[in-house]
Amino acid sequence: MHGKHASSFHENISKIRSLIVQAALTPGDRLPSERELAETLSISRASVREALRALSFLGIVETRHGGGTFLCEQDRHRYIEILSEFIVTKQTKATDIVEMLRLLERLAFSEVEPTRERVQALESNLNEDRIFRQQLVFGLKNELFIRIWSEVNRFYEGTDAGDLYTLEERMELLEMWRKVGMPE
Repeated sequence: MHGKHASSFHENISKIRSLIVQAALTPGDRLPSERELAETLSISRASVREALRALSFLGIVETRHGGGTFLCEQDRHRYIEILSEFIVTKQTKATDIVEMLRLLERLAFSEVEPTRERVQALESNLNEDRIFRQQLVFGLKNELFIRIWSEVNRFYEGTDAGDLYTLEERMELLEMWRKVGMPE
């Protein structure tokens, strides 16, 4: 998806999510019909269907043929559960978990804007590996990424492997971040 279509697609998803919040819907509640959503949100029914399909794929809503669309339980994301099952049932090696966690955190490192506040938060947690890494990842403000990271991190912490990064590595990461984009 590119350009204007992608923008309106994301906008429509946001509109439906906002409506869910405003209507104070809880898991199991039925959403208004496609026609009602289209009228309320001033978008086409095709756009409503497209947004609902995306929300269904993300596990936020469930569409039942002839029954309507319902809000799903949000405490766990179903794809995160699949990831969890994979890690547990495939007897994933600890080295794979470490590698995955480092990849996710380096991706977060490259995407999070290094504001003065974030740098200060990282500085104040330099001696706490878990909190340092959490501060970095939570800077993304991407719920799905954070859920995936949290699940992989939970398995990592279950290995009793200790710190993922040494103090020196955390200091290096922080210094690189300062050089890359820290406003003066």
